[in-house]
Amino acid sequence: MATAVIFDLDGLMADSEPLAEWAWAQVLARYGCQLDDETLQEILGLRVIDSAAHLCRRYQLPLTPEEAAAERDRLFLAAVPAQLSACLGLYPLLDDLETRGVPLGVATSGHQQYVSLALRTLGVAGRFQAIATGDQVARGKPAPDIYLLAARQLDIPPNDCLALEDAPLGVAAAQAAGMTCIAVPNPRLPPTKFSRADRVLTSLQEVHTALDDLLTMSKPEEI
Repeated sequence: MATAVIFDLDGLMADSEPLAEWAWAQVLARYGCQLDDETLQEILGLRVIDSAAHLCRRYQLPLTPEEAAAERDRLFLAAVPAQLSACLGLYPLLDDLETRGVPLGVATSGHQQYVSLALRTLGVAGRFQAIATGDQVARGKPAPDIYLLAARQLDIPPNDCLALEDAPLGVAAAQAAGMTCIAVPNPRLPPTKFSRADRVLTSLQEVHTALDDLLTMSKPEEI
């Protein structure tokens, strides 16, 4: 039985991906490039620095990944306080989990500056006992590092954690950490991308409805 629930942030709790897409499109436009849908799908779930490295290679930008990430962040972070909103169903789900006494964590590719701003903007900054961010680990998703860090912060074994994810890279990361992973797929991605998830649901509202069943799912101990 799961004793903790760990949330991804972008695209799952926060409807941030339209803002991120806009910011990257603005950066690329400065160099005569256009962000295409295939490339956008490839960077979903990556850390900003990893997305920047991918885009610099893909479009042969005259920038280092660090420079590209900084340009993107200037636009993105300025837009967050006024434009970031919660994904449908987030608050009732958090309320129910807190009523049940379930420890909560965040495992996100976002960096600490953004994550702190996003959680404050959504009004949920004090509701998580663990917050693991992409700049706190050596490897981003799909490596398991971010999820393992969140489990350590909670002091709960990974196989006792239920992860909620919206991107295939995040599903891979959570499962590599040994967690049960529920996918709430990003609508840009086909369902076939989520075949590795332990279960696929359509929204946080559906997660909430199925919560009793989900909290009884678990991974067997590895021998």
